[in-house]
Amino acid sequence: MICMSREYHYDWQIDLRSSPRELWPLAADTNRFNRDSGLPSIHAVLDPPDVPAGAQRLAFDLPGQMVEWDEEPFNWVYPYQFSVIRRFRKGPLDEMRVLCEFQPQERGGTRLRYQTWVRPRNLIGDLVIRAGIGLVSARRFANTFRTYDDNIQRGGTEYSLPGPIRLASGGLERLQAARAALVRNSTDGALFEKFSNLLSEADDLSLDRLRPYHLADLWGMTRRETLEFCLRLNRAGLFDLRWELLCPMCRGARESHANLSEVHAQSHCDFCHIDFTVDFDHQVEVIFRPNAAIRRLPAQQLYCIAGPQAKPHLLLTEVLAPGASRVCQVELESGEYLLSSSLDKRALSVTVVEGGQDSQSLTPALPVAALRLSPCPTLALNNPTNATVIFSLERTTWRDDAATAADVTTLQLFRDLFPREALRADQQIGVSRVTLLFTDLRDSTRMYRQIGDGAAFGHVRRHFDILQEAVAAEGGTIVKTIGDAVMAVFRQPLHAFLALQTAHARIAEFESNPALHLKAGIHSGPCIVVTLNEHLDYFGTMVNTAARLPSLSTSGEVTFSDEVAHDPEVATWLAAWPVQPERFSAAVKGFDELLPLWRAKL
Repeated sequence: MICMSREYHYDWQIDLRSSPRELWPLAADTNRFNRDSGLPSIHAVLDPPDVPAGAQRLAFDLPGQMVEWDEEPFNWVYPYQFSVIRRFRKGPLDEMRVLCEFQPQERGGTRLRYQTWVRPRNLIGDLVIRAGIGLVSARRFANTFRTYDDNIQRGGTEYSLPGPIRLASGGLERLQAARAALVRNSTDGALFEKFSNLLSEADDLSLDRLRPYHLADLWGMTRRETLEFCLRLNRAGLFDLRWELLCPMCRGARESHANLSEVHAQSHCDFCHIDFTVDFDHQVEVIFRPNAAIRRLPAQQLYCIAGPQAKPHLLLTEVLAPGASRVCQVELESGEYLLSSSLDKRALSVTVVEGGQDSQSLTPALPVAALRLSPCPTLALNNPTNATVIFSLERTTWRDDAATAADVTTLQLFRDLFPREALRADQQIGVSRVTLLFTDLRDSTRMYRQIGDGAAFGHVRRHFDILQEAVAAEGGTIVKTIGDAVMAVFRQPLHAFLALQTAHARIAEFESNPALHLKAGIHSGPCIVVTLNEHLDYFGTMVNTAARLPSLSTSGEVTFSDEVAHDPEVATWLAAWPVQPERFSAAVKGFDELLPLWRAKL
């Protein structure tokens, strides 16, 4: 520890066995780290009149006084370092700077270096720093980092870290009762045991926002299977389902609702100071929490707001003062990224590939041409201007481990278990891409005349049942029936083909006279989600186009759009089709031009 001009500097170095990449998800989760190291919970001071641009006003309560500070945006470079500056407005401290570095070692492992610079405001501040930081925090921080390292070395996850566990009175008995009601086969039994252990053993913070896809990847289960089981656990009273509205800029949860009817098309982020339009496949994530009858979680579990793991889509964010420069190395996976500068209105496309550039110099005026970088590039960031600049590098895709409203509401199980869940009648929420399947029966009118209404309706009803079963098996749902026609929705177009192929084969086995034959249309694209007749429905140009495609098919055929044909999964699947699809153009009502379409035999 060094004290100069009433500024204390602590420099703690700890050798750990895990790599920086392994340590980062836990050690850079500053909300968890602050909780685990014994720091008090905090709260945001909303709409302060004089907070500096980009900063956040935060506070926590101590006996007899409130500590309040302005926290500047975190800087970080994945997975090597993060830093932050806090300027205090109330309490015994004046300013604190933190720098945490993860230095890889030649023989493996990491030297973790944690530095803190603190200035007191008064004599009490001197005592707080010397005792609270110099003695207590030094020991707690080291123990916390070592606990993370030990957990990683044992093959543990964030769900196996030690922490407070409080099963509700009777919670264990309710878990056991739910098992008998839920388990139907050995697979469900194994999955139930995983969730049961999670509810019984994971700490409070890990259970606060359970994300089904993340759990599925962790456990080696299918995402759909895990998501559907979470829905069943909700109906069994073990989980609470929440619909969270995510800010498109920081991607943090800015609203949380218990019912879909509370979700609305416009929202606001207090931290980014922006209004944003909500869509089903980006801005609405479905998460789960234990029901209070099983496990009681604290209402507030906020210990840090804006650390690196709060924005995992950002691999680098650096704030440079006028005239400042910085050289940093970042680890990247192959794929597409966006590089931005707060002084340049453009976002620069970056492709990370083997053989890309190993180094790149950047200024606030970004290059015109897209960049190709190697997976571990060195970036020289320079700010020759008279203004502060923020450089950011982010993944272009939203978190692919998020179960979105678009994913959940296209499941037949969701409609079966939650028949009343719908948007408010006055809400219209966009979805950027879904796949619609429309089917119809050939010559159904003649069938009614030939065999009579009762017998014909029995055949139609049976064909509806087959379609519903086939659609549900591929992760889709029947939206509605219109006469003898069916409208179904899927997240991916390949599943629409697979469901249609299965249904067609089963319907062809009917012993009916006349024989039943499907004709169908498949189209993908954006539309809006609304509530009609108390159920979720889809409207828009894409829907109107998809509804007209079956009329361009004959018996045992499917007509599909260019958007569907060019989907990579569909293209691969169709390449193995016995009779290759026919490409053609046709006039579709509502369009002035001919639409490029495809037609294939089922």
